[in-house]
Amino acid sequence: MKISVSEAALERLREEAAKRTQPLRINGELVGGCGMTVEYGLFWDDKAPGDLTAEEGGVTFLLDRETTDYIGANALLIDYREQQGFRLVTPEQILAYGLRPKGRWE
Repeated sequence: MKISVSEAALERLREEAAKRTQPLRINGELVGGCGMTVEYGLFWDDKAPGDLTAEEGGVTFLLDRETTDYIGANALLIDYREQQGFRLVTPEQILAYGLRPKGRWE
């Protein structure tokens, strides 16, 4: 999967990455009961066995295989907009917006 990051997102992520020692995980998690949906998040996290790793603009990103399957596209853009926060965008759709990178257990 090709991960790209907009300049606006890189500017914000570089500031935070300078304070962290961990890469940024793009995480998709299946949640819900009868109506299942995927909830996405951005977490500063340790690399786990089997993670896919990508580097863009000096920031390292992690993806597990399940998240890659949930995204269901060959390309993912991480974008930032003042009114919407961080967004995950594929060529087909906006997967999530209003995301805020945080520590894994914050």
